[in-house]
Amino acid sequence: MNWQELQESVQYLAQPTYLYLLGAAAVLFVLLVLLKRRQPKSVVAYSTENGRVMVARSAISELVQTSCEQISAVSKPKIKIKARGKVTHFEIRVKLMSGGSLRQIESTLQTHLRRNLTENLGIERLGRIDITATGFKSGKISDLTRTPQIPMDEPEFAESDDIASMDLGDDVDEKTEKK
Repeated sequence: MNWQELQESVQYLAQPTYLYLLGAAAVLFVLLVLLKRRQPKSVVAYSTENGRVMVARSAISELVQTSCEQISAVSKPKIKIKARGKVTHFEIRVKLMSGGSLRQIESTLQTHLRRNLTENLGIERLGRIDITATGFKSGKISDLTRTPQIPMDEPEFAESDDIASMDLGDDVDEKTEKK
């Protein structure tokens, strides 16, 4: 296919009928992506012979918020709920404060949330609870904790001291005497 044939093909596709079809396909694609990414309004906690018991997304968000408020090293939690089949997975994004250990926070938060989601809210088919640290807020820098530092533009020792301490040997003395 040469350049001329390619230009003719593109001009053929530029007809209004094909442009409308292309636009409709793009809109359909965007709608499918949005439907796939949306968060469920409620999660099935469990089913009985009389019906299903649902837990609202807001109740789960409130549980995560209050749990994170109890841990002083965590702030601004955000939650994503993903229902895959009959199993519900959670992704929790938090900012860490100064003095917090991610491993300890992750372990504490996952254990606490898993217990409360199953015992209090009754969610039986609980999947992964992923914790993601999205930021870190350091503490205040105090003048009292400053240690004396050597300025970067001043070397620890002078080059002349280094040269004077080196053993140059007899060869250097002979060359100096000959000049």
